[in-house]
Amino acid sequence: MSPPAISVHATQPARTFLLPDAETPLFEWLRRFIAVTATMYAVMFAWGIYRRLIQVQRIELPVPSAPIGPGSAIGYDVVTSGEVHNLIRLELVQDDRHAVLHEQRSGVNYVNTLDPRLFRYHPMITIAARALDGFHPGPATLRLTVFGNQKLLRTPAARVREVGVMLKPAPP
Repeated sequence: MSPPAISVHATQPARTFLLPDAETPLFEWLRRFIAVTATMYAVMFAWGIYRRLIQVQRIELPVPSAPIGPGSAIGYDVVTSGEVHNLIRLELVQDDRHAVLHEQRSGVNYVNTLDPRLFRYHPMITIAARALDGFHPGPATLRLTVFGNQKLLRTPAARVREVGVMLKPAPP
């Protein structure tokens, strides 16, 4: 018997997959659309995280120039993020006596991640005569407090502004 014949095959070059030089217009548009959409969502996500951590953006309590009493107008300026319902409280404090002059809850965005708006509160409060019952003429403190609520397993500390004022005697 004769030995089996050995066949020698010439090696073929490896096939390479070549991408086209240019994308089709549909794929180019789709790639750009996805990139723009992903960038917009990333920016909104970063802003949303910031608003969850810093719930009270600004808190201001202007100093009244004249002594305050019944009928005096007092205002404040508070900007909240709209992520949670923040409690805003304006109090008058003198010695161990305090009275809540105004209290309100801030609004909230319904689609928090996609709604970047902030909420601003700038009311003018007129002090009623009965709100000053038990207070005597002299130095007192106006205290504006904005409380944060839990978000991302963290409850921020309350933001407080205090302003020294003079109480004038009530008219007879």
